[in-house]
Amino acid sequence: MKKLTTVLAACALMGTLVACGNKEETASNSTSTDANAPVTLNVWAMGEEAKSLGTVASEFEKQNPNIHVVVQSIPWGMVHQKLLTAIAGDSTPDVSMMGTSFMAEMVQVGAFEELSPYLAKDNATKLTDFIPSTLLTNQFDGKTYGFPWTADTRIMFYRKDLMNQAGFKEFPKTWNEMYKLAEAEKKNGVKAPIALPKAELNASPEMLSALWQNNTDIIDAQGKSLVLTPEFKQSVNYYTSYFKAGLAPLDLGGELSPLFVSGKVGMFIGGPWMVTLIKTAGGADFANKWGVAVMPTEKSNTSFLGGSNLVMFKNSKNKAAAYKFMEYMVAPTTALQFYKLTSNLPTVQSAWSSIESDPVVGVFKQQLNNVKIPTNIPQGPRLYKAFNDEMEAIIYGKVSVDAGLADLNQQVGTIMQK
Repeated sequence: MKKLTTVLAACALMGTLVACGNKEETASNSTSTDANAPVTLNVWAMGEEAKSLGTVASEFEKQNPNIHVVVQSIPWGMVHQKLLTAIAGDSTPDVSMMGTSFMAEMVQVGAFEELSPYLAKDNATKLTDFIPSTLLTNQFDGKTYGFPWTADTRIMFYRKDLMNQAGFKEFPKTWNEMYKLAEAEKKNGVKAPIALPKAELNASPEMLSALWQNNTDIIDAQGKSLVLTPEFKQSVNYYTSYFKAGLAPLDLGGELSPLFVSGKVGMFIGGPWMVTLIKTAGGADFANKWGVAVMPTEKSNTSFLGGSNLVMFKNSKNKAAAYKFMEYMVAPTTALQFYKLTSNLPTVQSAWSSIESDPVVGVFKQQLNNVKIPTNIPQGPRLYKAFNDEMEAIIYGKVSVDAGLADLNQQVGTIMQK
């Protein structure tokens, strides 16, 4: 920990990290012995969740008039550096939405408040309330450092009419069958039989799922590279073959949901937020033209489990109010409200009873029975960034599969030695 803290401080001095939190954030760290004294909670959030969090927070403020919640939206591309800067400068918010892939690293540097003492006195929130798999990124060495907030798994979205026209009555259940469907749709003139990501900030869930469905990963349980194994190479060949055959275009030429509605995209792998986007883009007339299915199988049909957690930072001066806010955000009624605003899946099990009868939601629930999280270690973000970059180079034809995997294997070894 001492070594990593020194590195963070050095990075800040070199100017490689973005500026620390603003004055409003720092001011909120004032404290008072009066339980009814006004409190300002600074909360960070990212992506679409940040846009809707203010709506939910306003309801919390009505129930807790002495607590004012200030929500700051942080772009996903900036959040990692901003977190490191805030930790190094003791300028963290009180509460933050936290990407699951950041948890291990932030726990290692001691950024988060451990929640077990609060849970021991809490009659409203219990760990047993949550879907068990969503707790995996919140618990380390028997201690709890966050609450699961939103669940994110990926499933297949497909055009029923295009699939039927290609000669398929049901959505494929295996890798081989899905590839044949893409080929058939291509022959029928579909511009993009399947839309797949080429790169993201870290490794995309779609890329990782291809590894997991073939019972492999970047490293094994002992931290040794699996990159040069036959299963790993087969997974990379399978994923990149869609691009090489022109079944997954390098450039879709527009936003995904309108292209899906127009019939230019036949299928894609997506999360729960895509449901609202498709319904908005397609309208009522499009309702019977699309469907969803669990992921295809090679050795399994494992999908990605992502989403986000809620954490309290250790240096918050408003911990009682911060915990009350976190408790409110994961309550079943709030989880349902947030689901209706964002289509983010609830992590609280009881919140599913009123929504899982929806056929689309039911497929997400089915997929949650077979999910996996990225390797939850401090080196995880660097491992998956290296994988992402090498996959991008292979997809764009900058390197061959063999050359790309040889380079990735070397990078993995270096990362795991540090």
